Amino acid sequence: MKRIALLFAFILLLACNNTSQKAKNDIPSSTAASLDTTKMVGEENYAGVDTWLDDFKNFRQAVYLKDIKKLKTYFDFPVKDDGATIWHLCNLTEAEMQARKNRVADPELFYEQDLEQYYSKIFNADFVKTLLKVKSAKLYETHSNETPEFKTADHIYKLIAEYNPTDKVLSLNLAYANNAKDDEGNPVSEGEYNVIYSFKIVDGKRLKFSRIDIAG
Repeated sequence: MKRIALLFAFILLLACNNTSQKAKNDIPSSTAASLDTTKMVGEENYAGVDTWLDDFKNFRQAVYLKDIKKLKTYFDFPVKDDGATIWHLCNLTEAEMQARKNRVADPELFYEQDLEQYYSKIFNADFVKTLLKVKSAKLYETHSNETPEFKTADHIYKLIAEYNPTDKVLSLNLAYANNAKDDEGNPVSEGEYNVIYSFKIVDGKRLKFSRIDIAG
């Protein structure tokens, strides 16, 4: 009789365990996912960094995803904008600039909040489109890579990426040319210009924004 009771208790315990396991497995996927708090949001989108090529890929991914939080890691704020080139890209109206002067102690500096507000003007659609076309492996091997040209009704543009191993500077040159033609059908050269983004390579692997230059 004692052996029967023990056997019954064992069967009852096994049934309870199976029920508990089934209930655990029946948790909706959205709820189960919410239980995993070991990863920061977006962390899976970026690779570990061993070389500046890895960080370039991460920068490109951050630009593509419009990940402002990640992009901030490529800047040392506040940024001293030599030549006011960043503000030229932001293209503030007189009223906007005056409001900024009233709000910010040093309006010529570029702050974190400015990146949040003017990101799409600094890294415009042309920059994003061409950046995604850079062949990163070739850039790393040969220190240069030029994307195909893209044409609109008004202009032609491409990106020229170059790494200077002596100065340890990566430059991303967004080059524009006029797509218009004169009365004889010849290309018009006026209107050509370049927006050049320069990044210092820190410790051989980390990109840090240095400056923007406009030429032409």
